[in-house]
Amino acid sequence: MKRLAMTALVAAAAVLLTACSSGAPAENTSSGSAGGETLGVVAYIGTNAINLQAIRGATEVAEKAGWTVNVTDTQGNADQANAAITSYATQGVGGILVLVYPATALGAGLASAKAADVPVAIWGGGLADGVIATTSNEAVGAASAQALVESMGDEGDLLALTFHPGKLCLDHQTEFDNAVKKVPGLNITYNEVVVPGQQTSAANFTTAWLANHPAGQGNYGIWTCWDEPMEGIISALDQAGRTDVKTFSTNGSAPGILDVQAGKVTSVVWQPSEDEGAALMQAILDWHADSTDWEPQTIKIDGVVVDSSNVEEFISEHPDAIK
Repeated sequence: MKRLAMTALVAAAAVLLTACSSGAPAENTSSGSAGGETLGVVAYIGTNAINLQAIRGATEVAEKAGWTVNVTDTQGNADQANAAITSYATQGVGGILVLVYPATALGAGLASAKAADVPVAIWGGGLADGVIATTSNEAVGAASAQALVESMGDEGDLLALTFHPGKLCLDHQTEFDNAVKKVPGLNITYNEVVVPGQQTSAANFTTAWLANHPAGQGNYGIWTCWDEPMEGIISALDQAGRTDVKTFSTNGSAPGILDVQAGKVTSVVWQPSEDEGAALMQAILDWHADSTDWEPQTIKIDGVVVDSSNVEEFISEHPDAIK
């Protein structure tokens, strides 16, 4: 059994997300002490499990500090994200937490927040002017790529499903590319999934790829930069009756971990997103305590590779990871 070296997930209150097609902030979705500050959360996809986990971690820290939490679901639309950040800044919230969007796509929103002196933290989006803290995606991506290379060996055919608008996915792919370049015997087919509709998109790409890679004629694998497309991959594999294709993903949402337990996924890297959300909220609180000499920070928390050899132990040690 692989030794697990990760702190337990932070137990957190559930957050009700309200989709806002206009990009305007949703009504309060979490209660806090009267008179406290407000955290405005700009979610990439509000129903995404890994987004929800990061929000739960941030919410627990915020509520302990007496803050309320508002959440806007932008459905992967950068214009809505910029509008939501600007709206929160105009309202004078205490801080803004953005999920997934690259900082480079948030220029208008970040400028508004900076002008209003509202600190912005970005989960996985990188640093930029106006961003006080972010989280690193490289360690999780590298762990996923290394697990894939070890499982695939020196040669084989891989389908890689990417998503460039998402900074987490982009960073994960960078690590994937770096790893597979060192194994020239691996032949890679790249396809870009569509969001929303990532499961259907992944299923269609998988079905087409399988048609050109018949069973019993090669060493096959499919990699995706985050968990949700894997549900479409699994569906396509099941419909084709294929059990000869290894599967790899990152983030380690509850469905992703359970897919490993069920033998549907070869390995997934669990990203401690609740811990990361909590750390980013704490950074916002620390900024409020002393912003004068604040240095923007990149928070790095390693992930855990979960596969058949350690999935039961992982679930035992991290029961909240499958909730």
